[in-house]
Amino acid sequence: MRPTLAILNEDYPKVKTIESKQDINSLLNFLITIINIKVSSEEEKLQLDKQMILIFDLIKTKFGSLTVPEIKEAFKMFIAKEFPELKVYRILDCVVVAEVLNAYKEFRNDSLRAYDFKKKTLLEQPNPMTEKEIIQNKEALFKIVFEDLKATGLSLDAWLLYENLEANGRINISKAKKKEMYAQQAKIYLVELVQETTKRHFHSAKIIIEDAKNKIEKGKIIGSVANKCKSILVSNILKEYLTDFQEFKNQIER
Repeated sequence: MRPTLAILNEDYPKVKTIESKQDINSLLNFLITIINIKVSSEEEKLQLDKQMILIFDLIKTKFGSLTVPEIKEAFKMFIAKEFPELKVYRILDCVVVAEVLNAYKEFRNDSLRAYDFKKKTLLEQPNPMTEKEIIQNKEALFKIVFEDLKATGLSLDAWLLYENLEANGRINISKAKKKEMYAQQAKIYLVELVQETTKRHFHSAKIIIEDAKNKIEKGKIIGSVANKCKSILVSNILKEYLTDFQEFKNQIER
């Protein structure tokens, strides 16, 4: 599962792409509320409105690569005094916003250094593999799945073999059964997501969990859940052929 900070950055629109006035006002009102800014006159309200226009312009032009959940997370961390170098004042201006968001970016980048390196390495794969490399990689995958099945009876990498088995007629499951299986695994995914996000004490856990619930309720496919279903189906077939590795491979490639 991806780190929570990666989910906040990768699964939501960047601030620089936001055009909806409602979304803009929602973010600005969040900042005003969490800092607990009060106004006691029309003149103060007018000044605050002008300040918020400047703040949003700063966010969009200088921190446009952040997402709304990231900005909210940053200010929750700020209020919770999780940025030791920043003093918490009940002030909301461009200077404070810039300090908070810069601190968050530094924290996020440090936290995701290993994740980003792995992601970059995958994205920078060299030119298309040779036929020999393809065969070697396929053999390595077969071996991984084979060993996983011998150890636990389930390989979470087995979904990569789903198309092979489906093409040769080994997988025959009705749409109703697929739907039922996906629903079961979606429930498990949600439980694991709650555990993963809350145990790390991330303030935006609620946002991530609600987003996942909405996707499930609306019938949107979550890739990791679909892949797990495929892995289970493939594993259930191939775990019957673990006495001989060559026979195991034959069941996949026949």
